[in-house]
Amino acid sequence: MENKSVAVIGAGMAGIGAARLLADAGFRVVVFDKSRGMGGRCATKRWEGHSVDHGAQYFTMRDADFSREARLACGGDLLEIQSPIFDEAGRELPGEERFFHAKGNSRLARALAEGLDVRTGVTIEAVEDRRVGGEEFDLILSTAPWPQTAKLVGISGAENPYAPCLAGLFLYEGEMVGATAVRYAISDRSGHALAWSACENHKSGHVGEGFTVMVVHASEEFSRTRLEDDPASWVADLRALMEERWEIPSSVFRAVHPHRWRYARISGKMGIPALPEGWHFAGDLLGESRVESAWLAGRAAAARIISGA
Repeated sequence: MENKSVAVIGAGMAGIGAARLLADAGFRVVVFDKSRGMGGRCATKRWEGHSVDHGAQYFTMRDADFSREARLACGGDLLEIQSPIFDEAGRELPGEERFFHAKGNSRLARALAEGLDVRTGVTIEAVEDRRVGGEEFDLILSTAPWPQTAKLVGISGAENPYAPCLAGLFLYEGEMVGATAVRYAISDRSGHALAWSACENHKSGHVGEGFTVMVVHASEEFSRTRLEDDPASWVADLRALMEERWEIPSSVFRAVHPHRWRYARISGKMGIPALPEGWHFAGDLLGESRVESAWLAGRAAAARIISGA
């Protein structure tokens, strides 16, 4: 077993979860990612002097194994959001523990990947003879979104079961402006363009003194309709809707950053076609679009590889 090598494509939560289990089982594992950092959609941006989680806003720890590993890896940097989330009608949503990393949620993946061979900034356009990053591997585990994985494998016309999400980061002068002092977020499932809007100030240490940072995720319908539009147009519309909802005066607006998530979450289930020998796939496509679900999907794929070794 120790002679077998595995290339893991993608340093998101699924990739890191799989790589850790495979490495612990004696495989030689190398993780590749086209981004400069780790975490995938568990993403943090250093912006205007603030740390802003513009992907996964928080994570749960319902699974005992994930909870144990996250607590061991993060230590005192693992914190809980104390402020409530409301729905579009102003009702507080039932509480469950919602966690974040003090230095940004992408640090969760980095902490869980401690000691692994992770090579970032590596773009993989094609894979021939199981060669990735100039090396040949016995096995390949792709945790890239299914359309990207299918392209690498050579499957044409692959189904896309993911919903996109247009996101915006908004900076305001003044701390806890508008209605942000009394709520962390508003989750709207009514179909309104603002599916999610949240105040990053409720995550201790993320926002500098004298400012408020808001994060907005648009609805699936809005995101699909406006995905290829000029970001300046759709982010301006989201800003206006968010300021109205949160009673934030436009006069204190200071900066904006738009972001497109083309593969934000799973919108429909699908079966994975048979893959070539030596190839494996993992990701939240096989479970739920949650941080810990992606980690668990990666672990499950690793366990299948180990059992078949």
